[in-house]
Amino acid sequence: MSNLLPLQKGIIYGPVNSKRLGRSLGINLFPDTKKICSFDCAYCQYGRTSDKTSKPNRADLPKVDEVINAVEQVLKSSVEFDYITFSGNGEPMVHPDFPEIVRKISELRDKYRHDVPLTLLSNSSCLASDVDIDTLSLIENRIFKLDCADQKSFMIMNDASSDLKIADIIAGLEKLSAVLPITIQTVFVDGIIQNYQGEIFDQWLKAIKRIKPQKIQVYSTDRPVAVAGIKMISNEELHRLANLIQEQTGIPTRAYEAQKKR
Repeated sequence: MSNLLPLQKGIIYGPVNSKRLGRSLGINLFPDTKKICSFDCAYCQYGRTSDKTSKPNRADLPKVDEVINAVEQVLKSSVEFDYITFSGNGEPMVHPDFPEIVRKISELRDKYRHDVPLTLLSNSSCLASDVDIDTLSLIENRIFKLDCADQKSFMIMNDASSDLKIADIIAGLEKLSAVLPITIQTVFVDGIIQNYQGEIFDQWLKAIKRIKPQKIQVYSTDRPVAVAGIKMISNEELHRLANLIQEQTGIPTRAYEAQKKR
């Protein structure tokens, strides 16, 4: 599909203007030639996943020293940003050296930009098998994806690698949320799959009540996406959902509107 977002080039990108994070300095732990992710989400603005895996080939990924050197250079510079964000061309936590990278970047942040929080944008898949509390505790702003709570919808929306079960991911989110504050992010869409009403939404809401995140962020897609037939929901519907979720769970929920077309 045309007009998809291009993959990020290099380890450092931005700062980008983020609806949720203001000026966000991105850290990309993946190559610029392909997306490596444990999901192949129907609504992904980068298009389809080239390498769908939870265990990527280390040779495809930047080395720890390469990441640390790139981050240190920008932290020492005059570039201004509000957050340092692990995101990029895939799921950051599948990088096999993610714990070491987080630890070293946390040390650099404390040295050069002590007032800038670290943020993780994650699809939650790595929580299905292991919850690394020590590493995640070094990241101040932990944002995890949960778009649905039943396996059928999960495979349609997120098209996860075959070894992943949504029940295990929900259990991991619940375990993590019991010891560290987390934010759940959810993309609500319409079209060939919808997750904002009916049984799909009810099961998602039940999972949210079980996980008990500190905050919830809801939004829809407002750019071209990977799969034809995925449609955005209106800003009005998004705000209705945010109000309903907050009423039902007591958890602060914010709707992030689609960007206005120019």
